[in-house]
Amino acid sequence: MGETKNEYRLLLPLLPFLAIVPYLALQGENTSTDFAWMIVVAPFIAFPIILITGQVYNKNETWKNTFKEGGILGLAALLVSLSTTIWIIYDYLLGSADIQNNDVTSWLEWISFDILQSDYTMAQNRVLGVGVWVDSLTLMLLFVATFLCFLICWFAIGYMTTDPINEDSNHRFFAEFVLFSLGMFGMVLADNFLWLFIFWEVMGLCSYLLIGFYYWKESAAYAAKKAFLTTRVGDVFLMVGLFILYDIYGSLDFAVVFDDPSTGIGGAVVDSGELFWALIMLFIGAVGKSAQFPLHVWLPDAMEGPTPVSALIHAATMVNAGLYLVARLMPFVDVHHHGVSGLEDFGLIVAWIGGITAFMAASIAFVQNDIKKVLAYSTMSQLAYIFTGLGSALYFLNIDEYYAGYFVLGASLFHLFNHAMAKGMLFMASGSVIHEVHHAHDHLHHGSDHGDHDFDPQDMRNMGGLASKLPITATAMMFGSMSIIGIPLIGGFWSKEGIIAKTWSAYFHGETLMLGPAILILATAGMTGFYMSRMWFMTFAGEPKSEVVDHVHESTPWIKEPLIILTVITAIGGFALAVLGVVDFLSNKSDNLSLHGHADSLLGQIIYELEHAFLPEDMKLRLVGWVTIFLSFIVGPIMASRVHGGRLKEGEKANFLVGWLVNLSGKFGKQDVSWLAESQLSEALDKRLYFDDLYEGVLARTVIPFADFTAWFDRNIIDGIVKQIESKSVLGSFEIRKFTTGSARDYILMATVGALCIFVLLMGVSS
Repeated sequence: MGETKNEYRLLLPLLPFLAIVPYLALQGENTSTDFAWMIVVAPFIAFPIILITGQVYNKNETWKNTFKEGGILGLAALLVSLSTTIWIIYDYLLGSADIQNNDVTSWLEWISFDILQSDYTMAQNRVLGVGVWVDSLTLMLLFVATFLCFLICWFAIGYMTTDPINEDSNHRFFAEFVLFSLGMFGMVLADNFLWLFIFWEVMGLCSYLLIGFYYWKESAAYAAKKAFLTTRVGDVFLMVGLFILYDIYGSLDFAVVFDDPSTGIGGAVVDSGELFWALIMLFIGAVGKSAQFPLHVWLPDAMEGPTPVSALIHAATMVNAGLYLVARLMPFVDVHHHGVSGLEDFGLIVAWIGGITAFMAASIAFVQNDIKKVLAYSTMSQLAYIFTGLGSALYFLNIDEYYAGYFVLGASLFHLFNHAMAKGMLFMASGSVIHEVHHAHDHLHHGSDHGDHDFDPQDMRNMGGLASKLPITATAMMFGSMSIIGIPLIGGFWSKEGIIAKTWSAYFHGETLMLGPAILILATAGMTGFYMSRMWFMTFAGEPKSEVVDHVHESTPWIKEPLIILTVITAIGGFALAVLGVVDFLSNKSDNLSLHGHADSLLGQIIYELEHAFLPEDMKLRLVGWVTIFLSFIVGPIMASRVHGGRLKEGEKANFLVGWLVNLSGKFGKQDVSWLAESQLSEALDKRLYFDDLYEGVLARTVIPFADFTAWFDRNIIDGIVKQIESKSVLGSFEIRKFTTGSARDYILMATVGALCIFVLLMGVSS
């Protein structure tokens, strides 16, 4: 592997792809949405090219060193998708007359048909095709997906191609990677629930392939099957929900369904009870995809896939799909804009599932020692925050508290953005740690047998003191952890505070059932501060826990650049977007990002946002806000530093961005919690509160016996009948063959007899 600067020459083939969108934009003949199809088609074309070329030229040195076994081609395709997305967003924010909110652009129509109605008349012509639905939710999630997929692919070029275990199989990885990306892009752009479901299933297939990438490992194969089957449970309910929706509205097109959700087929008033069950079915599908209780068990095991896959699933694509679906359901309950009343219970259910998952996942994260599994449970918990916020939005909108509903909806979607950026960076940073620790271990023990074959480069108990060895990675993980914790002024703070405040506001407004989710997410804030700080201190602070640490260096190309970019976005992006009114934009209260509504100057807007965050007018919410800050910013990190903090080894220094934190962590003293680590509670948390054992027990007593019975029934009854028919037909054929003599005379006689029989039959019928 050459130096980083020498690796950059490999990016030259990307220049023509970078010029495609500017060229089309300068032509001025079409709008940006007319080319939205390129976002999906680019990875669709790249997928077979990478796969087939990799099979043909697998051992070729040019393919391996110049094209990085398909990584460069995947990067080119994702660059087209990203640049097209930026073009659409640019036109949308500038208020282009050709792009309106909830705009539908059809780019492929291939089947036209009429529908036979119950009165035997033909309905209007229907067209089956693909269109693009454009609104603020589409653009936000599309940018998140395309931007992070591009950066993760960049990261994967360094991570995958420098690991000998992946040699000659990376073409398969990059092909499946771009296909996975295609699924997410298509789902977000879809203008109807049918195509959303189709692309949803594409992601499900790719998750199985990528999680089980190391298919020769029993744990990876098991994790892939577990993820596939668990998410399929949710998908069945999703499909049922779509059937009910079609029965209500006679269409699955967003333009039809969202035009007036209170009116169904033929102008009939929509029954809230029937719609409630449709929404519940759709929500269960979202629960499965976003790994929420009780369909959460697949996500921690999904860490068996390569680290870029973990980043892809947790930040860019799969788990965000469920959140996107729930956010898409808002028009059904928004009574201020033709929504159906009487659905506030649906919002409560969503909020409770979110609150339970947030608290449970944070609890389990306390005892995890695998750095990727800490982040996996963090993902579950933070997604649960967003679900709780969406549940609050659903509740407020259904009781016509539309201002509160729009605010918490915008805050929830803003947290999706902040979490995606931070978590993408955190997984790539963890990948950097794992990659460099693994290489250092191999270098240290090369050609010798130290009895250290069980060394786990993902176990934080083998790390410590890496702040001086991996300065960029340590800085990135610090800012990412701060964003997840909700440290004031950093990324996630601006969105998490809004979710917690409005959930408590629902309780203060008289909805007593909101007290449970409100308490759970408030407690989770402090727990997040502990387990995220614990992860950072165990990895980067204190003295090395293994001799391997002394040999770690931050030297692999392609890995550092995405970390630097996402660090900047996480550190200042959240605050910048908050000042520009991103909450109003994401809730569709505003069509653009600007200093609108609150102040006439940048300074005035900054002061307004700070006052709104720290000094809200409602004294109850002010108290909730300060308790949240105290738990997440003070209590959690200090407790983590007392257990896992400490200064670096003598002679080692960290850069100024993280050095202060390492030094500070050593000033709070030490606290021995070994007794707690050996407790039954710790054991229960380590075993994931026995949910996996429970599920396996239920399967062993119900599904597996039923499967065995159906197999016996198929083998002995169905197959038995078929075999009997087969044997009788064989015997009958032998008897018939006796009449096949080969004599023309016999054939003429048989034909004559047959004709006479037909004649007699016809005469009998006519008479």
